[in-house]
Amino acid sequence: MNKKIIVVILLLAVIIIGGVIVVVINKEKGQNDLLTSEINALSPENTNLDVKTTGQYAIVEKLIKEDYKLYIESTNTLRSNYEKLAQVKVINLDNFQKDGPEFTESLQLLNGIKEENAALIGKLEEIVDDAKIQEKISANGLEDRFATMYKDILGQINLKQGIEHIKESDAKYGNYNDSLIAVLNYMKENKNEWFIENNTLKSHSQNFIDEYNKLVEATNIEL
Repeated sequence: MNKKIIVVILLLAVIIIGGVIVVVINKEKGQNDLLTSEINALSPENTNLDVKTTGQYAIVEKLIKEDYKLYIESTNTLRSNYEKLAQVKVINLDNFQKDGPEFTESLQLLNGIKEENAALIGKLEEIVDDAKIQEKISANGLEDRFATMYKDILGQINLKQGIEHIKESDAKYGNYNDSLIAVLNYMKENKNEWFIENNTLKSHSQNFIDEYNKLVEATNIEL
């Protein structure tokens, strides 16, 4: 084969390979930019799960968006439950007469909030738990550099700090909820020890009154 032809073929090969490399690099940059744009667009009002990137980028985008949506929905429900707790009126004569002495509705409400909040906190903790993160990485087949990318983005959007703040609030509201439950359970377990007369809670047992007052005092938690 003519040497000149060989040189031309080799040059064409280099040009073609060079072109492929440029395309790949441009595609990588495009995916990076698109992923960044999608993550930056996330907000409490925008928790869409639409995946715009492709390949391993798409897996990272999907996982981040799922984590963020779970975070927003869980924290919104928790805040709603905290507001409900702050407004609930169960330690008063009206409720004692209406729902006592078993306090079925009141305890169902308070215990329901307690169980739901505990489940939500558990889900939030899983988002930033190293073992759970690694499980998701393995289950979704993320390559090492994309696994690192996923962890880095989780760190950058700082869900961990937000979850810690939520847990602090949950501890306070959880204590308040428990204090309300304690009063109602005590009255339920000692339903023969108290009665209402002349719009006043009364008892023939001073021990009951002392313990009741002690439990009610414990509900004075600043929310």
